[in-house]
Amino acid sequence: MNSFDVVVCAATIAAMIMGFNAGLLRSAVTILAYLIAMPIAVWLTSQVTRDTSSLALVQNPLPFFGTFLIAGIVLGKLMRMAIDETIGTESGIADRLAGSALGAVRVGLVAISVVVVFDQLIPPDRQPPYLAGSRLRPLFSAAGQMGLKSLPPDIAAYVDRLKRDRRI
Repeated sequence: MNSFDVVVCAATIAAMIMGFNAGLLRSAVTILAYLIAMPIAVWLTSQVTRDTSSLALVQNPLPFFGTFLIAGIVLGKLMRMAIDETIGTESGIADRLAGSALGAVRVGLVAISVVVVFDQLIPPDRQPPYLAGSRLRPLFSAAGQMGLKSLPPDIAAYVDRLKRDRRI
């Protein structure tokens, strides 16, 4: 196992423990809260940086990320409080096990995305050394290739055109 494998395994274990502690419902509403926080952060940041140049967000992304983080935390807490009021503060074992599985799936999807980016966009001679001897990379790469094959042809053609235009 190399460093990539160790990080993926450690992140999976941590996400499973956090998912078990939170449960599926609370984990799902937290994800929903961050999905709702994204357009809120875009809108608020555009209102704050409206008077500055149009490149303000590109030059300093901290207002956007700060707004996104604060909105996500506040909405997540409010939605978890609503869940607590609706079904109580205790999670059942099924909810906890499903939350643990969701945590593992989330880490797997992130790892697959990282591997697909390096497989598709980064030339082989510029691959990072931490992916070189990975035992998990072939599994994630195969899963990513299956996902890419399931894309509609126009999206796959668009990705190929981007790679060709940028000489990747």
